[in-house]
Amino acid sequence: MPISSVVCPSSTEPSRVVSSFRERLRQTSWAAPATETLWVPVESPAGAVQRLERQIVALYRAHVKVLSAALSEPLPSDPELGHLARSLRAVRAFYRGWPLLQDNERTHPDAPLPVAPESFLYGRPDVVMGAEGPRVVETNFDTAVAGYEKPDAVWSICAELFEIEAPLLRRGRPLAGLRDYFDELAGGQPRLIHWVRTLAAAPECEPILAFLNDDRRGIRHVAHYAGEPSPAFPAAVPGYLHRACSLYTVNRFREQFTRTLRPLVPALRGCTVPLCLTVLQSKLFLAWLSDPRARPPTLTPEERDAVDALIPETRLLAQLRGAALDRVKRHRGDFILKRTDSHMGKHVVFGCNLGQGEWEGLLRELPDQPAEPGDAPPIWLVQERVRPREYTLMEYTEGGPVERRTGLSCSPYLFGGRLRGFETWSLPSTPDHQMLKDAHFIGHFIR
Repeated sequence: MPISSVVCPSSTEPSRVVSSFRERLRQTSWAAPATETLWVPVESPAGAVQRLERQIVALYRAHVKVLSAALSEPLPSDPELGHLARSLRAVRAFYRGWPLLQDNERTHPDAPLPVAPESFLYGRPDVVMGAEGPRVVETNFDTAVAGYEKPDAVWSICAELFEIEAPLLRRGRPLAGLRDYFDELAGGQPRLIHWVRTLAAAPECEPILAFLNDDRRGIRHVAHYAGEPSPAFPAAVPGYLHRACSLYTVNRFREQFTRTLRPLVPALRGCTVPLCLTVLQSKLFLAWLSDPRARPPTLTPEERDAVDALIPETRLLAQLRGAALDRVKRHRGDFILKRTDSHMGKHVVFGCNLGQGEWEGLLRELPDQPAEPGDAPPIWLVQERVRPREYTLMEYTEGGPVERRTGLSCSPYLFGGRLRGFETWSLPSTPDHQMLKDAHFIGHFIR
């Protein structure tokens, strides 16, 4: 997917822009990491964005087909496929663990898979812009995805500061795409969308809900914070639960979430994304689809092409044997270890950051790692490291504009089968322990 720098108007004076950006960013809910400089925004042509959208939707459909096959068939007799199937059942059991949702048949975790799953596609895949094109290293297909205000704030601030031309403003604003998604999900009917979060998330959540509640067609968004009294809401309006936090967070504050959900669950018509689909966020599906021997035979040519184009080689660590394991040992700089189910960048290890002894020790020890109470099964993957393509972008500093060479991580927001906007970050060519902390947020527009 092509990405290029936005052409800045000659009237845009760097020191004024940097000062204004810094001041406005501090007024948002994520003021703490406010940067001292500003990277000039980038753009992608709509045609390329649509191609990426089609590919990721096809990848999502392939995930659903894996899940469907795993739920409807006995354990495969093939030992490799049997291992994958047992792992998926263990992972699925973890994601079913929301308190009280099994008490309502409309929110039950074992409800049938939807006939048209694309309408429930929701997530923010982690896409590294590699030398040969975009590669999906994590899918994050679930409503636990948050952080919309971050890209929206930068998008809005950059649109004004850089005097972005009208064609770039017609689509791509993340919060506008989120609002459209809920409008489409409601189908023109009055709806209540019940968001559940922790109270610590209120500074970000409240502005988002205020935006979504601004003159919409009968749709009202209500925040319920774990352990806090729930706000009053009209019981006659159909209500849907939006699980706007991860199960990891729920398990840390399980008693508080249970108190919050107890009066709410009986009145729900369902979840915005059915709980039976939440397991699709697991990276285990990348291993299942990456191996041609394990893919469901029902995949269409479009789905197979999307899998081949987007997924880097990914395998279960416990299944590596012989030459395949020797290759991973010898070429540690080409591989990453990561858990199938984790969050916020935890449990990711780059071989290039370790010595040979440390790397081989992890390859031996991680398959036997014990499970922690209340946590997801500790299943580890080996994934091919994707080396980012380098772009020349412009950074505004108080001393003037400076050209920088950087890779990019470009996370598309996908709601209801549509790509609605981007969350784009700078990415070093060689990963290091500081890269998440030091990353720059870059406004991204669709031409």
